[in-house]
Amino acid sequence: MEHSTGDAESSGIFSLSTPNPVRDVLLVGTPIVVLGALGTLLGLSTIEGGALVNLGYVLAVFVGAILLKRQGSSWLALGLTRPASWVRTVLAGVGAGVGAAIVFVAVQALVLSALLSLGVPVTGIDQSRFNPIEGNLHLFLLMVLLAWTTIAVAEEWFYRAFLITRLTDHANVGQWLAILVAGALFGAVHFAEGPVGVLSNGAFGVLFGWIYLRSGRNMWITVVGHGLLNTLRFSLLYAGAA
Repeated sequence: MEHSTGDAESSGIFSLSTPNPVRDVLLVGTPIVVLGALGTLLGLSTIEGGALVNLGYVLAVFVGAILLKRQGSSWLALGLTRPASWVRTVLAGVGAGVGAAIVFVAVQALVLSALLSLGVPVTGIDQSRFNPIEGNLHLFLLMVLLAWTTIAVAEEWFYRAFLITRLTDHANVGQWLAILVAGALFGAVHFAEGPVGVLSNGAFGVLFGWIYLRSGRNMWITVVGHGLLNTLRFSLLYAGAA
């Protein structure tokens, strides 16, 4: 019995018009993984390496937009539609940024304290890849620009909006498990910052995953919070106070 090409494309994992959590995450996440690996090989502290990492997120958003359009949705629908109140949203974003900073520092302190009490020699977050920022105004301004674009928007779109909704809406995964999975992946991609950095970013990711769902999937809140957190971080690095 012969099957037409249309029949093959309209069913199963090959039908992009039908959400498939594993396939969708792999498709959208591939640019992040591949270009992130190439950027790591070139050196994350180099312009070329950093550019490849950021390009990976840009391509992921582009691929995701095409995929969501095929499925009758859009990346705006995942949390970037116009909020009912910009003032409340921005204020909530500021609160999210403050909360993230507290969680970030608290987790570092707890992990370092626990490891030291066990006699395990460990250092804090490895920020060496950002060393070129210190005293370099042009690079600092570039990083702030990226903090509000490929870092805040793209990372929030993938690790919070896209990943969490794929799990909760299309894989029957509970909200907390989805938040934990997304947070763990977010922490893992910050491997360059060492074990403490992975745990700190993972906790930050869990907090923002909770905020995203708690706010009714208002991604603007986490984008503002993420942008503010990274702006503060880059400002401290520029001043040599980090």
